[in-house]
Amino acid sequence: MKKMFSLFALLLLLTMSVNAQNVTVNPGAGSYATLKDAFDAINAGTHTGAVTVDILLNTTESATAALNASGVGAASYTSIAVTTSNGAGVTVEGTLSAAAIIRLIGADRVTIDGRIGGSGRFITIRNNSNALNATGIWLSNGSSATDSAGAQNNVVRNCEISCNLRVDSSGSNTFGILAGSSVIGINAGRNNDNNSYIDNRIVKCRYGILLHGGAAVNRSDNNVITGNIIGPVVAGADNIGKVGIFAQFQDNCLISNNHVQNVGGTFNTTTAGADRVGIGAGSESWASTPTTTTGGNYTVTNNKVHDITDGRTFSAIGILCASTRSGVPTNNLVANNEIYNIIGNGTLGDACWGIGHSGNTSGDLIAYNSIYMVGDLDPSPSVNSTQVSGGIRVAVTGDSNTTVRNNSIYVDLTSNSPDTFKVCIQMPSATYQFGSAVLDNNDYYFGTNPQMRLGALGTTSLPTTFVATLAAWQTTFTPVNQDANSISADPGYALAPPNYLIPLTGTSPLLLAADPIAGITTDILGETRNATTPTIGAYEFDLVALPVELASFTASVNNRNVTLNWTTSTEVNNSRFDIERKLYGSEWTTIGNVAGHGTVSTSQNYEYTDKSLPTGLYSYRLKQIDFNGNFEYYNLSSEIGIGVPTKFNLSQNYPNPFNPSTSINFDLPVDGNVSIKLYDLTGREVSTLVNEIRTAGYYTINFNGSNLSSGTYFYKLESGDFVSTKKMMLIK
Repeated sequence: MKKMFSLFALLLLLTMSVNAQNVTVNPGAGSYATLKDAFDAINAGTHTGAVTVDILLNTTESATAALNASGVGAASYTSIAVTTSNGAGVTVEGTLSAAAIIRLIGADRVTIDGRIGGSGRFITIRNNSNALNATGIWLSNGSSATDSAGAQNNVVRNCEISCNLRVDSSGSNTFGILAGSSVIGINAGRNNDNNSYIDNRIVKCRYGILLHGGAAVNRSDNNVITGNIIGPVVAGADNIGKVGIFAQFQDNCLISNNHVQNVGGTFNTTTAGADRVGIGAGSESWASTPTTTTGGNYTVTNNKVHDITDGRTFSAIGILCASTRSGVPTNNLVANNEIYNIIGNGTLGDACWGIGHSGNTSGDLIAYNSIYMVGDLDPSPSVNSTQVSGGIRVAVTGDSNTTVRNNSIYVDLTSNSPDTFKVCIQMPSATYQFGSAVLDNNDYYFGTNPQMRLGALGTTSLPTTFVATLAAWQTTFTPVNQDANSISADPGYALAPPNYLIPLTGTSPLLLAADPIAGITTDILGETRNATTPTIGAYEFDLVALPVELASFTASVNNRNVTLNWTTSTEVNNSRFDIERKLYGSEWTTIGNVAGHGTVSTSQNYEYTDKSLPTGLYSYRLKQIDFNGNFEYYNLSSEIGIGVPTKFNLSQNYPNPFNPSTSINFDLPVDGNVSIKLYDLTGREVSTLVNEIRTAGYYTINFNGSNLSSGTYFYKLESGDFVSTKKMMLIK
C-alpha cells in the first residue's frame, strides 16, 4: 500500500510540475499553469523590468488573463513580451462569455508575438464561447470612470485568433481583437493610441478587428492595422459575421495590406440580416442616408477585399469611408485597393457597393482602386433587391471637394427587379461642389444587360436620374468637364488568384491612362508607378521589357514533394532564380536557388524539387535576379496542397480567358472515380479531360484547346455524389 501511495504521490507531483511549466516568466524564473496566473504574478510585482512571458504548452484559461498598467497596484515593468518557443505551436483558449481571453487594461509597451525566428503564427488565441461580447484580445482604458489612461504602444502580431460564433447565428457580437472602453463591447474607449495589429489571421467572429475611440472629444490616434488575414479562404462556418475591420472615432489610422474575405453569407447560410462590410473607416452601416462619425486622416490602402455577402435584405459594401470633423477637412485616403465579389439584396435604403463614401466635410481622395461587381444580387430564395447598387457611391452633398480619380470600375450586376438599375458610379447631384477636387481618369465599364447604366445622381439609394453613356455623363455636371479624360472599356482583368484584378496583358486600356497623384507613387504590390502616365486601377503595369521572358511556370506533386518547372524564351544578364515558398497564413521564405544562363536568345528549361513537405497549402514564386542586383517576381498561378483535402472542390481555370492552354485545379477528399468533361454551349461533349480512379489529394490538370474554336465552354467534375460545373472562355 505504501508503494502504491508513493507512486500515486510521485505521479501527482509530476503532474503538478508539468502543469506549472506551461508558462514561464523571466526575469524571476517563474513558472505558471496558465497565462492568467503569469499576468497575476506580474500585476503583483513578482516580475519587474523588461519581462518575457514564454508560453511553452497549451493553456486553458478559466478567467481572463488581465494585465494591469505598470504603476497600478504593485505592477512595475518597462515592457512585456508574450511569445512562444514551442515550434509545434501553442493554444491559449477558454470559454469566456462577455469577456476576453487576454485583456490589456491600460497596459503599455506590451507585445504579443506569435513568430518564431521572425516568421509564422505559432500562438493561437481562441474563445470558445458564442455568447455576447466573447472576445479574443481586448485592449481598454482603465476601469475607473475617471481614468483616461488607455492601452498604448502595444503590438499584437502573427497570432491565430477565433471565437465560436457562426455566421448563421443572428444575435451576439463577438470580436477577434477589440480596442475600446473598460466596458466590453462596442463602447467608446479613451486614449488607446499608437497600437499596431500586424499579420494576424482572424476567423469565426462577428467583428474581425474593431477599434473604437472616445467619440468626438477623445478620438484614438495613430493606430495601425496591417498585413492581417480576416476571414477564411473558403466560405463556411468560419466566416466573419458582420465586419472584417472597423475603426471608428480615430485620427491618423492606417489600414493597409490586409486581406478581408468571406464576410457575411447568403440567404441559405444566415438567419438574419446585417450590413456586411469588408473595411469600415468611420462607420459600419449604410442605409439611405449613411451615418457619419467624427474622425479623419484614415489611410485605407493596398487591401484586398472580396466575397462580402448579405442575402437578408441589408447592405454589402467592400470599403465604407464615412467620417466628419465639424468643418475641418477629413483628408481620408482610399487607394490601391482590390475589391470584388460584393453581393447583397438590399431593400429600404440598403444597397450593394464596392466603395461607399459619406461625410459632412471635405478633402477625401478615392484613387487607383480596382472594383469588379458582377453577379446576381438576389439569387433564389432571397428577397428581390430593390435599391440601386454598383461600383462607387459618394452619398451626400455635404462632403464636398472629394476627388475620385484613376479608378477601374467593372459592373455587370443583375437582380429580379428589372426596373432597378445598376451603375458604375453614383454622385449626389449635378451641382456637386468638387472645388479643387477632380472626377477624372476613371474607367467605367458595364455589362450589356438592360439593367446597367453608367452613372446616377441622387442622395438616396433610389436615385431618379440615370446616365447611360460616358459621353452623356461628361456633360452632366455644372461646372462641366468632369471625367473628361475617363474611358469606358473592358479592363481585361486576370480574374484569377493571387492578383485577381491585375490587367491580363499589355494591351489593357488601363495602361498609360491615369494621371499622376502626388503622394501615391506605388501600387498595391509596392511596384513604382509611372511618374507621368501611370495605369488606372490598383495595379501598375510595366511596359518595359523584362530581362527574362518566362514562357511557362508549372508545378507537379508526388506524395509530399513539389517539383517546379519553368521555361524562359530569352534571358538578358540573368544571374539566378531564387525559389520562394509561402505556407498559407505565413510569410515568404527563400528555399533555394538555381543559376541563370546570363544572356541567351534560346529557350532554357529549369527544375527545382521541394522535398518532404508537411501537410498544408503552399504558394511558390521565382525571384529572378540579374548581375546588377535588380530583380523581378514570377508567381505560380495556383496554390499547391500537400496532404488530403477536407472537401471536394473544383476551381476556376487559370488563365481565363485563355489561348490555347489553361490549368484546372480540383480537390478530392476521398478515393474514387473522377470524371471531368468539356461541353460546348449546346451541351455537346467535346472532350474528356479525366476519367479514372484517383486517390484523395490535390490535383492540377492542363488543358490545351488548340483544336477547338473560340467560344464559351463548360467543364464538369463528377465524383461520387459531388457534381460541379464551371465556365471557361477560349479566345484565339
